[in-house]
Amino acid sequence: MSNAKIDAVIFDLGRVLVAIDNSVMVEKLFEHIATDDPQLVKKTMQSRHMIDLCSGNIDLVEFHRQMSKTYQSDLSYETFEQLWCSIFSTMDGAEELVTELSGCIKLGLLSDTDAVHWNYIRNHWPWLEVIERPTLSFEVGLIKPAPEIYLKAAANVNTPPQQCLFIDDLAANVEGARAVGMNAVQFIDITQLREYLTTCGLLS
Repeated sequence: MSNAKIDAVIFDLGRVLVAIDNSVMVEKLFEHIATDDPQLVKKTMQSRHMIDLCSGNIDLVEFHRQMSKTYQSDLSYETFEQLWCSIFSTMDGAEELVTELSGCIKLGLLSDTDAVHWNYIRNHWPWLEVIERPTLSFEVGLIKPAPEIYLKAAANVNTPPQQCLFIDDLAANVEGARAVGMNAVQFIDITQLREYLTTCGLLS
C-alpha cells in the first residue's frame, strides 16, 4: 500500500463479488473425455478459445461450437448456456460491503468476462448497478494482466491509477495492477477484505 490517498476501489467480479463453482459445467463438458490430465480444466480456461471469448472476438455460440469440436461433446447450445451460467452463486457479505462503500468512495469493476455471463450476473445481482462504469474484457478487447485494461478501469472511475485500490483473487492480476501504479490487494475472503479496507481508512 502506497501513501497515496485512495479515491476509488476497483473490484474484480468472479470469486470476489460473486462466487464461482464450475464443477458441474466442467463435469458435463468433459464427461466423455478419457484423460488423466489434472491440468485439463486449467488449460481449457486459459485456451485461445477462452481468451477470444473474453476479449470479445467470438461469441458464446462460436465458443460452444469450438468446445464441442475439441472435446467431442454433444451438448446442445441451450444446455451449454444453462451450464455456462450455473457456475455463479451469491458471495456472502459482498452486497453489504459494496453498499457500505457506495456513496463514500468511487467504485469500479474490472472483470475478464463474456457478454452472456455479464448479462446473467447483472440480472441476478442487481445491486452491482451501483458501479456505474464497469470495465469488461469483452467490451474493451483486453484481458488481465494487460497494462492497458487497468488504465481503462482507472479512467472509468475518473481517478489516477495511483489513487485506485484494485482487489482480485489472483496474484498475477494483483501484480498487474501494481505494475501500472495501482494499490492492490489479493482477495482471500470478505472478512480479510473488510479488515484490509478498515486498515486503509476506507471502512469505519
